[in-house]
Amino acid sequence: MTRWIVAGLVVLNLLLGAGMYMRFGGERSAQAQIGGGGSDYAVVSGFNNNQTLLYIMEVRSGNMVVVRTDPVNHKAELAAIRRVGEDLAGTR
Repeated sequence: MTRWIVAGLVVLNLLLGAGMYMRFGGERSAQAQIGGGGSDYAVVSGFNNNQTLLYIMEVRSGNMVVVRTDPVNHKAELAAIRRVGEDLAGTR
């Protein structure tokens, strides 16, 4: 009787170990949108008045957004949008 209990516990541990490996181990693959344009981004961060500012610019189009984060209140908000490409071209 005890041999069956031990064998059952061994099988249960093997199943649990395999489940943990499948969930947390192994190779992870990145998921992406199919047919995406493959953009390049430049990101610069700064700190001002207890807020972190993230300047994110899409290199091909020259569009830049500024995201303001507040770590104390756990909030992020869009602070500004700028079309840097138009500024550099002088069309604005």
